Amino acid sequence: MRIKQITAANMTEALAQIKSELGDDAIIVSSEKAKDGSVQVSVALDEAEELFFDDNEQLDVVSSSGMMSEQHIRDCLEYHGVLDVVSGKILATIRQEQQLFPNISETEVLEKTLTKLYAYGNMLDIRQPVKIFMGTPGSGKSTAIAKVATQAKINGVSCCIISTDNVRAGANKQLEAYAKILEVDFYFCKDAQELSDKVNACRNKYNLILIDTPGINPFIEKEIKRVTDFCQNLKGQKILTLDAGRNPMEAVEIGEVFMDIGARYLLPTRLDLTRRIGTVLSVAACCDMSFYAASVSASIANGLAEINSASLTKLILSEV
Repeated sequence: MRIKQITAANMTEALAQIKSELGDDAIIVSSEKAKDGSVQVSVALDEAEELFFDDNEQLDVVSSSGMMSEQHIRDCLEYHGVLDVVSGKILATIRQEQQLFPNISETEVLEKTLTKLYAYGNMLDIRQPVKIFMGTPGSGKSTAIAKVATQAKINGVSCCIISTDNVRAGANKQLEAYAKILEVDFYFCKDAQELSDKVNACRNKYNLILIDTPGINPFIEKEIKRVTDFCQNLKGQKILTLDAGRNPMEAVEIGEVFMDIGARYLLPTRLDLTRRIGTVLSVAACCDMSFYAASVSASIANGLAEINSASLTKLILSEV
């Protein structure tokens, strides 16, 4: 492995110089900013083989051709449309992991990185029985709730569904139909006080209480207040359902509004209908949300999947 020092006016120029002089296989080991604003970057370039002495000073030959370059991961993140600020965090953490584990594989380093940067919830966690689902109109809230209720039924976890959606025509009938098929109790609450009373009455009866809120335009204050009123006095997991195919920048703006309402979990929907997951990664990172689960199929019975670092890694690396 060959080490080279690069000095440039800024990181952009340094990266351009690195690519020009050393190519795509160069690995940034460290970077440091000088008082005059310039940056000094230490870059390592893998060679066919390197010499290394063990503790007994026996000469050994260690191949470094299998060591990963971050360029492929960078290309993958760009392909998926991950926002630059999030991509930068991921790549910076990858470099830290590479310093700790020099011979780590591409899959392993990305999985370790995602474990450090993201958190993951359990959709059937009964320690917090109240699950409040929120999102924009058509984001898949009602269907997601039906899928969670199905998983609860399969796993022997008692649950009920409460709808507060008195805005969208037919929303209650759709959820009520799902509940009837699943043989799950269904309730409708027209205001915040009625909802609070119903949740208190249900706490000792069900392991999970799944609450559907009206779909809102997050850029209209009056509509934001509609969901805020339902949520402000309820303790539980507040979950944002979000179409995975949305524009990443717009999705982050939406996520920030729901984060202010109290959303701390993200449930991406229609993940089966998009090839790029930059929106999912960007919203979770920028809005400090844990992953709750993902909707990966139109099927109610089998359409909800667990998200973890391994599954995200597979999605990121399999597309390029």
